Amino acid sequence: REHDKSVTSLSLVQDGEVDLDLVNEWIQKLLANHGKDIYRMKGILAIAHAEKFAFQAVHMIFSGEFTVPWGAEPRVSKLVFIGKNIDIEALKASFAECVSTEESVAKRAKLLRFKVGDKVKCRTGKNKWTKGKVVALMYREEFMSPGEVAPYQVELAGGERIYAPADTDDLIRAA
Repeated sequence: REHDKSVTSLSLVQDGEVDLDLVNEWIQKLLANHGKDIYRMKGILAIAHAEKFAFQAVHMIFSGEFTVPWGAEPRVSKLVFIGKNIDIEALKASFAECVSTEESVAKRAKLLRFKVGDKVKCRTGKNKWTKGKVVALMYREEFMSPGEVAPYQVELAGGERIYAPADTDDLIRAA
């Protein structure tokens, strides 16, 4: 039996931290568009604001988990692919777009519906909306889930500060 020369293995190394939301979108697109050609994928991701994320995928079945803190180790994502018809340069370029930089965070903030100072209403209960003011964009606190960044931090009328976990009308609206 002859070896299929179209099947290859390749690795990708990316310095720096990657944005959780951008990586999720990247993986979804990759598996949707090339899942049948990717036999196996595994690696460690350096997600911003999180521990090491170890993952593996077989065809279109993906699993992963946050594992151990990085400590003093450099934040580097390392991915290995086995499959056919894989364009390594396109893969590297598209994954590089997931790197979290000041510019990428600013770009995402510009896409948000509200700006700092805007008056909004936030859902604070099942049928309860409370008025407030946006005080921060792309907000992060240590108590949040690994890699999570909220689009908004809002100061409510009473002075309490909350965050909106998504930029959707069912959570935050113009006042």
